[in-house]
Amino acid sequence: MTDDAMVPIAELLSRSEALTVAAMLDAAGIIVHVGGEYHSSVSPYIVALGGFRLTVPRWQYGDASNLIADMLAAPEPAPSTAMRRAVFRLFAASMGGFALAASPYVLAVGLKALLPVLLSPLFMAGVPVNPQGRGDYHLAAPSA
Repeated sequence: MTDDAMVPIAELLSRSEALTVAAMLDAAGIIVHVGGEYHSSVSPYIVALGGFRLTVPRWQYGDASNLIADMLAAPEPAPSTAMRRAVFRLFAASMGGFALAASPYVLAVGLKALLPVLLSPLFMAGVPVNPQGRGDYHLAAPSA
């Protein structure tokens, strides 16, 4: 295998994490390719596709490994609840609007006939917003 062959350095589930790590490597002068860069993080198929695969040239693999190892050594920040709150607000607003629009029908037909329709917005709660969790990093062994 030649020195310019691309080797995997990470497989990540979060698009934002993949692009952040790629930008960090790029800023350090390391050539990086993000496989699946244009896939959406919200897609449930991203796990089936193998996530976002970062590859670097073999001759820059050691530098990339050291840079990522330094990044992973830093304490992990507390997870943000902003996305969860935003989805909850959207869900509450849509339920409120739906209840307001459906109230005349409930009065005319009854709640039992509209129960499946009234419960349908609950499916929005199952939409994945941003998969959380650590990806797989393929780092070189630390030099002694």
